[in-house]
Amino acid sequence: MKWLLSAFLIVLISSISYAQYENTDSLKKIIARSPLDTNRILLEAQLAHAYLYYKPDSSLLVAKTALLNAQKIKYAKGEARSYKQLGDANEQMGNYPRALSHYLKHLRLAEDLNMQFEIAQALTNIGIIYHDQNEYRSAIDYTLKAKSVIEAIEKKPKYYDLNRVVILLNAGYYYYKLNQLDSALLYEQDAYRLSLKINNTDNLGNILQNLGLIQERFKNYLLAITYYRMSAKKSMADKDYVTLTDTYLRMSEFYRAQNSSDSSAYYAKEAFAKAKTGLYTKGVMEASTILAAIYSKTDKSAAYDYLIASGAAKDSLFNEEKIKEVQNLKFDEQLRVQEINELKLQQEEEHKHTLQLSGIALFIPLFFLLLLLLSKIKVHHRIIEFMGVLSILFLFEFITLLIHPMVGNLTNQTPVLEFLILVCIAAVMAPLHHKFTHWLVIKLTNLHKWEGIHHKKTAEVNKE
Repeated sequence: MKWLLSAFLIVLISSISYAQYENTDSLKKIIARSPLDTNRILLEAQLAHAYLYYKPDSSLLVAKTALLNAQKIKYAKGEARSYKQLGDANEQMGNYPRALSHYLKHLRLAEDLNMQFEIAQALTNIGIIYHDQNEYRSAIDYTLKAKSVIEAIEKKPKYYDLNRVVILLNAGYYYYKLNQLDSALLYEQDAYRLSLKINNTDNLGNILQNLGLIQERFKNYLLAITYYRMSAKKSMADKDYVTLTDTYLRMSEFYRAQNSSDSSAYYAKEAFAKAKTGLYTKGVMEASTILAAIYSKTDKSAAYDYLIASGAAKDSLFNEEKIKEVQNLKFDEQLRVQEINELKLQQEEEHKHTLQLSGIALFIPLFFLLLLLLSKIKVHHRIIEFMGVLSILFLFEFITLLIHPMVGNLTNQTPVLEFLILVCIAAVMAPLHHKFTHWLVIKLTNLHKWEGIHHKKTAEVNKE
């Protein structure tokens, strides 16, 4: 049964047509003929993406050009796209501090422009950087934030479903690294189904590799190696050297666990070669580490060479300065998120404060209307006097409530100055309060008495 399933999957993957990357020559010709405008910058970002997986150094150069042109014509959306591509290129080449810096700039620009789709992309990419630093819980958190953002978008952009595929496959892999295999399998299967549904197989190599990892962890070895082979075939066809390197590494580790050292060495060498072709520093480090371990007993000279290569790649990726730079960027981002949350709380408090002031402002005239109504009916004049005093008290206290923050801002919250200004205001308002209260009470009381006399005379006339 497993052989039938394996055969079916191989036939299925072979039948899927692919369009991994845009025709770079065509894009270059279009860009060369285009004036310096917004369309040209978006085309340059597209060209940077087309180079990403097999010429990341070219991708980096094109993305830098796109950024400079976007800044030159003050095209903020183009700047955001360029920062994303710069982050992608640096991440592929193993420069994680610079990648994270570009991704954070992408996120901030996207937030300023309220570009929800771009925000989801930036959060996804920041999650990838956390994964590269082996911080899988943080990687999951950012990826699930991206999932929430993208699912809330009502007007679906062009690459909406393709980005959902990326989010799902990343989440599945991070759950695998946390050994939450049921969640990992669920996300990868969803990514696989969605990829086939939208007829876009750009990320199928990654998905198949992740499914292989999960099945290997479940000890379904035949299914695992079938997924790895399918992933390698798809990645080779797409010239996706990063995914191909990772898949060869997984196959090398798979055969090593099966005590098949020749096959393990073969796939480790293939991974090493493809990593160098794709300028994939992390792949070079992992492949050379495996090869150094394999040859440590049989070929000391080769083992030493691979160990040197592994150390150089590791230093390039994880030297102390780069680690500190990444940590500083993470700390800055945590502070920024904290500031955003504090600002949201402040805005909520201000909103509550405004609602309360509005409620008071509405209550005072309604209270006056009630007072006028009571003055026209048969109510004891003492009640009218009391409510008149109360209404004036409400009015003047409300004015004080409005004035106090203005005084605080004017004096920069200096207690002595606030005290002096409020005393001056009170000196003016106290006699006004007294006079206005006296006037209103007399008016309302007289009105109440007049209404009483009028009603009495009317009753006598009716009686006669």
